[in-house]
Amino acid sequence: MKKKFYIASGLLSILLMGCNNPDNSTPIPESKEVTQKVVSHNVVQNSVVQDMVETPKKTVSKVKYIDKPIVTEEGMLYIKGFMGSIKPTLNSALKQDGNHVTAMSTCSSMATQMTNEYNNITNGVKIRRTALKYRNPKNKPDETDKEVMYRFQAVNDFKPVAVDMGNTYRVYKPLKTKASCLYCHGSKSDINPKIAKMIQKKYPHDLATDFKLGELRGVVVAEFKK
Repeated sequence: MKKKFYIASGLLSILLMGCNNPDNSTPIPESKEVTQKVVSHNVVQNSVVQDMVETPKKTVSKVKYIDKPIVTEEGMLYIKGFMGSIKPTLNSALKQDGNHVTAMSTCSSMATQMTNEYNNITNGVKIRRTALKYRNPKNKPDETDKEVMYRFQAVNDFKPVAVDMGNTYRVYKPLKTKASCLYCHGSKSDINPKIAKMIQKKYPHDLATDFKLGELRGVVVAEFKK
């Protein structure tokens, strides 16, 4: 009985030594089939992981931007003509009083009218103003307008861009928020109460406040036939 115990103890010691010292143990040969399956699995798994890391999801833009200086220049010619006609009226209103109530009234009543008048004398061209945060519901942006303005915000760039709309071109000129804009479009707590009351009365669903200096205020768009 003792002899069997010593033999069993000896075998147990050998097994434990083999577990603690794997380098001294004899490797168990694997069949080619098992090895190939393991390698194949690792290759596929590594490929999937690599694809997940190196291939980020891409957002497909619905806007067809074009790099044609002649198109951009033509659009900017129309936009500059429009802005040149409306600025003197607004600047004059800004100088009339110190609290800019007159300027707000002028902008509210005359901007749309002047835009329509300009469009009536320019054949095949439509000028309009829009913004992500708009005041007048008539200036609400469409989906192309929104994507272009989101792009302006993302790249923080104020250079005009041209877009191919199929039968027409659009040129977008971004407008940066200036100090004079903040009188009517700044923080609600800083806007003159008289101006705030006028805005609330005329545009009860106004979104165009709380802008900061240097931010994208909106865009002027020129759309014309090809």
